[in-house]
Amino acid sequence: MKNRHPNAVLVLALGVLLAVLHLADLLLWCDADTGFATAGAVWLRYIPWLAALVLPYLPARRAAAQPAGLQDTCKPLAVCMALAGAALLTAGVASGSAAGYALQDPGVFTGSGTPVWAAWADLLLPVFCGAWLLRYSVRAWDGFGMQRQKLGSPLVGGAVPLFFLWKLLWRFQFTPASVNRLPCALRVISAAAALLLAVVLIKIFLVPGLPCGHTLFAAGTGAFLLCTGLELPQTLFEAGRGMLALPDLMTGIGIGLFGLCGLVCAWQACGAETE
Repeated sequence: MKNRHPNAVLVLALGVLLAVLHLADLLLWCDADTGFATAGAVWLRYIPWLAALVLPYLPARRAAAQPAGLQDTCKPLAVCMALAGAALLTAGVASGSAAGYALQDPGVFTGSGTPVWAAWADLLLPVFCGAWLLRYSVRAWDGFGMQRQKLGSPLVGGAVPLFFLWKLLWRFQFTPASVNRLPCALRVISAAAALLLAVVLIKIFLVPGLPCGHTLFAAGTGAFLLCTGLELPQTLFEAGRGMLALPDLMTGIGIGLFGLCGLVCAWQACGAETE
């Protein structure tokens, strides 16, 4: 099949462009402390991000169904998975103090509007997700193809999409936000993009050789544009202003780095087909 790397270069350029534009929007046309837009129509800001989530599925049918670069070893993917896993594992460990406080004094913790079980979810899910990414980053480096006879455990792999599903639900349900408060609302979209990629990513390791390259391109592109191009600069911007606690900072960085896994997957899906 003809090499389709130019499409991947376009994805990379578009992600960088969206990141620069979003950072400029945060600096120039939004209230830095609240996230509310101070100039321009709010709904216009959602159009490119929703398009980044949906439109990659249109050209996905031209990508490789079985990317040759994802059949056994993929060192760029291994590096990105290791970085994302380390950040998410750190986020989970950093949430340990809050989980311990919830266990010691659940009444006071519940009075703050946060369920006790949510504190434990913030501890356990990123730890399991980060540990899985770290473990399978080694497989991505050493080899995970069918000839290796090393099929993964679907039960353990389920921790990855489960973590991103939890972040999606938490951001949608429990975080006070409105469509006019851009950082909170846009993080819901980036969590959805990460969830879509996680579902496909674990298939690469659990079922090597599965022809999922089309979905991998679409989900990987959306995750890169929304997680790396949207959430990562937004997290760094808020961290520079001292607005984030360590667990939130490392979660945002971890999701942003997970978007790089999507870029690698999309790039490989634009490459050669397995013969």
